[in-house]
Amino acid sequence: MADIARDADVSTATLYKHFTSKETLFTAVVKESARGSGNYDGLITPQDSARDALYKICRSYLSAQFEDGATALMRIVIAEVPGAPELARDMYEILGNRRSDSLMSVIGMLIEQGKLRPHDSAFSMRLGGGMLKEVFVWPALFDAEATLPPDTDEKIYGVVDAFLALYGPDSAA
Repeated sequence: MADIARDADVSTATLYKHFTSKETLFTAVVKESARGSGNYDGLITPQDSARDALYKICRSYLSAQFEDGATALMRIVIAEVPGAPELARDMYEILGNRRSDSLMSVIGMLIEQGKLRPHDSAFSMRLGGGMLKEVFVWPALFDAEATLPPDTDEKIYGVVDAFLALYGPDSAA
């Protein structure tokens, strides 16, 4: 805590006034980091096709995951689960639900615009997110040096096209 206080240019007493322990400070850092991710508001324009809109969301998701440190944060939280299971639950609630709610909102907008056929957006969000995680996120959790591969765009379009095959306006119901 003394090192953190020095780096933050505050006294140790001031730090302890706000955070009673290293654990509460760690929890606050994780929660704040997770809050900064997963907001897709304003990313999509009415002129975007469903394919373009979904690509933008995937790119934004992967940017947060790889460039903004969400994968590293997930690794840290997973490592701390035995001693702080509530931290993992909090991170899931903050990060997972924020991303889910925002994505369901975009899917709902695409349905309203007729760019996707009517369907259960919660289920399709989990299916689409699962494909993205399977291709990019899960492998990166086990490799601290993982970065986005050179064929990222091709893989994103593969995920988007698979999603559209199920939920595009011309897909079978």
